[in-house]
Amino acid sequence: MLSPSIRVKTVALAAAAAAAAGLATAVNTADADAFVADRAQMVARITGPGSINDTVGRYNVVGTDLGILWDNGHNEVLAAFGDTQSFNGWSLLRGNLFALRSNMLLRSKDRNLADGLHFTGHSGPPGYAKRVVKASRRDVTIVPTGGVSVNGKQYMGMQAVNLWGDPGRWQTRYGAIAVSGNNGRTFKRIVARRPNYKGNRKFQQVAFMKDGGFVYVYGTPSGRFGAVYLARVPEGKIENLGAYEYFAGGHWVKGPSLATPIMSAPTGEISVAYNKYIGRYVSLATRDGATMRTAPRPEGPWTRGHNIVPATDPIGGYAPFIHPWSLTGPTMYFTYSIWHGYQVYFMKVNLRRP
Repeated sequence: MLSPSIRVKTVALAAAAAAAAGLATAVNTADADAFVADRAQMVARITGPGSINDTVGRYNVVGTDLGILWDNGHNEVLAAFGDTQSFNGWSLLRGNLFALRSNMLLRSKDRNLADGLHFTGHSGPPGYAKRVVKASRRDVTIVPTGGVSVNGKQYMGMQAVNLWGDPGRWQTRYGAIAVSGNNGRTFKRIVARRPNYKGNRKFQQVAFMKDGGFVYVYGTPSGRFGAVYLARVPEGKIENLGAYEYFAGGHWVKGPSLATPIMSAPTGEISVAYNKYIGRYVSLATRDGATMRTAPRPEGPWTRGHNIVPATDPIGGYAPFIHPWSLTGPTMYFTYSIWHGYQVYFMKVNLRRP
């Protein structure tokens, strides 16, 4: 009989070999995703001066990025944003034009998305969208990565960034989930913390999708150059890191170190949802601009992908996040950040059924 250590190594090697075959299948499934009718189009700018939301006057948001969208379970969509610039008298006294807060959250009940995403509220006092998760002295910033509502609570994936490097490269100290029991007004508890070490490195940035009683967790390492890995957990156990299992070469196993890629590198910020109109799971991710992939199941096989927003038009675009209320018709909407000007835009892509 094999010793426990040899058995573990054997399982890991078998999983890796099967994963390599599975990944090759996924990559070769389609050269370009057949369900995308055309390139995505810009609908409106939704943050910053002159945007359709007047975020400067209403929330003191001058510049920001991301705009991660999820349904809060109460006829409202929450939108989590990253590092946010605002006007602040103290910053001017220190010689800085803007004050910078790590993150903030806006709300929307807008269902008429054809003219853009309109915000109807925020977390914070009147006129100011506050920071909802504070960074420690060891971190440069806390950046949201995904969001999901489970059993009346709001769960926001987050990464603790402690070093910005070259474009698309940064270092995290850990990834985790922030919990809100008051509909996103405050996120005071941090659970499922993953230090940036060994297998947990694969899940420093996470996107969530609920399906069949599970929360599926799509993870990437910090930055935009890693592959995508998959975990799942029963909805009621999302706070218990020990209850998670990981997809490895066609099987669900325990331990993130065994997780094998389900989508190839390089892949950055990602969102995943089931699109009822085409009857497939859809992912949007940062890859040469914005790339769309589809799959018949949450774990895949995922198509190689189809570029719906080129990296050069607009230049500096990243982080496409699917709007959860646009998954039943021929038009799917998503947020998209543009570095030049540091603002978030609302975009659409037309789909066709297979």
